[in-house]
Amino acid sequence: MMTKRLLLLLVPVLAIACGSSPSTPSSTGTTTPITESFEVTLAPGDTAFYSFSQSSAASVTVTLTSLVRPGRAAAVAAPLTIGLGTPAGEGCTVTDSTEVTPALTSQLATTMGAGVHCISVTDAGQLADAVIASIRFTHQ
Repeated sequence: MMTKRLLLLLVPVLAIACGSSPSTPSSTGTTTPITESFEVTLAPGDTAFYSFSQSSAASVTVTLTSLVRPGRAAAVAAPLTIGLGTPAGEGCTVTDSTEVTPALTSQLATTMGAGVHCISVTDAGQLADAVIASIRFTHQ
C-alpha cells in the first residue's frame, strides 16, 4: 500500500519534469565571407568593371593584388583607381573609390546591402602601356 501511494505521488512529479521539450540551438545568422578574384586588361585611360551578387548586408573588401604588362612578369608600379558601386547599363556607378598600387592587404572596404554590385578598375592617369590588373575581393 505504501508503494502505491509513493508511485501516485511520483507520477505527477515525473510527468512535469518530462513535459518540457529540449530547446533547439538558435542560429547566429552569420555566414562565411566569399573570396573571389578576377583580372582585367586596361589600356591607358581605360575603365573596366566586374559585377557580383551579395546575399545580405555585409562588408565588402577589395584589393589590387598585382599589376603587370601582358607577357612580362615584372610588376608595374603605376596606381589604379578601384571603386565599389552599382552596375548601370554598360558601366559601374561608383559610390566609393580610392587610388591604390598593388598590395597584400585590403585597400577598399565598405558595407553594402544585398543585391548586385560592381567593382570598377580605372587607370589613374599614369599608365604608359596596357596592363593586367588582378583584383581579389570578399563579400557575402
